[in-house]
Formats: sequence, structure tokens, C-alpha cells
Amino acid sequence: MTSPSRPESSADQEKALFAQSSSKGFLKNHGYFLVGSVLALILVFSIVSIRGKPPQPADGARVTVQEATIVGPLVQHNAPTATVFLKNTGQSPALTTKARLVMTVWTANTFPDWDMPLKLMPDAETIGEIGPGSVVPRTVSLIAPLTDVQGMHLERKDWFIVILGIVSYVDTFENPHETKLCLIWRETAAEHLSLCEKWNEAD
Repeated sequence: MTSPSRPESSADQEKALFAQSSSKGFLKNHGYFLVGSVLALILVFSIVSIRGKPPQPADGARVTVQEATIVGPLVQHNAPTATVFLKNTGQSPALTTKARLVMTVWTANTFPDWDMPLKLMPDAETIGEIGPGSVVPRTVSLIAPLTDVQGMHLERKDWFIVILGIVSYVDTFENPHETKLCLIWRETAAEHLSLCEKWNEAD
């Protein structure tokens, strides 16, 4: 015959309640610790991410064309000369700057459907450093003196004089950049060239 189980004493019940309470307290404290650790890791990761964030475009150099002027006249055997003013509109210097400019006669009054033709060749002119807000003038002349036919078409304004160019440089964050430019002399009575409808890109 099985004897009835002995009821637990009050001391045993207190021990059981204490053990249960201690276990809950440990789990609760452990949970707080885990949450705190996760939040600390998130904070540290956020700080590192902000500090390691790549520089914004506004922080770097940016070389563009400020203006361009040309000296004629458009007569045979003359080679017009233009001055292109390159400006660093960024907030840091443009380093190891190189440029190549070519002036030619455009033989149509519409732009051909092809990619930007000019490439940076080994014989490109070395400019060096262009400081923030600085302007550097570059001079370029027509590849060859104007012929009678070219002069006639230029006077009729169905041909144009065009300057194609490319400028390469590195910013202070060691990021390489290129500025492609296309300038056109439409109004021969004025000395300023205007930007072409395409092929003017600055990264």
C-alpha cells in the first residue's frame, strides 16, 4: 500500500518560490543586458558608418567651363584663336589636372549621332593644380587655317566652329574625374562661344 505523499513544509515552499524568483530575475537582468549590448553595437556601428562615409560631391573638386571667347575674323587663310576659361567650382583643389582641346570646323548645322569623340591622349597638356574657385585660361587655335569653302559656309552660318575638349583631374579624396566639353561659335558677331546641346558632362 502506497503511503500518501508528505505535504511540503513551509520551508520547502519558500525555497521553491525563492528559486523561481531568482531564475526570473536572472532572465530579466540577462534580457536587459542583451538589449543594452545590441543598442551599444548599433550606436558604435552608426558612428563608424558616418565617419567612413564617402565624401559628398560638394566636398570635392569640380572643374567646368566658366566661359570661352574667340578672336576672328572668319577669312581665308586665318586661324581663329579661342580662350577657354576652366573653373574649379568645388571646395577642394583639382590635382594633377590635364586637358586636351581641339578647335575644328563643323561641317553641318546639326549634331551627328555619335559618342563624344575626344579622348585624353598622352600629349595632353598638364595644368597641375586648380584651387577652389580658381580660373585657369587655356588657348586653342583652329587645326588649320580656313579655306575659301569653309569661310563661305561659316559666313552663311550653315557651318560652325566647334571646340571639343576633355579635362581630367583627381580630387583630394583620390577620386578621378573627367569633364567633357563642347563649345560652338554660332553668332560670329559676338566673341563668346556657347555650350553645345550635348557632350558637356562633368562628373
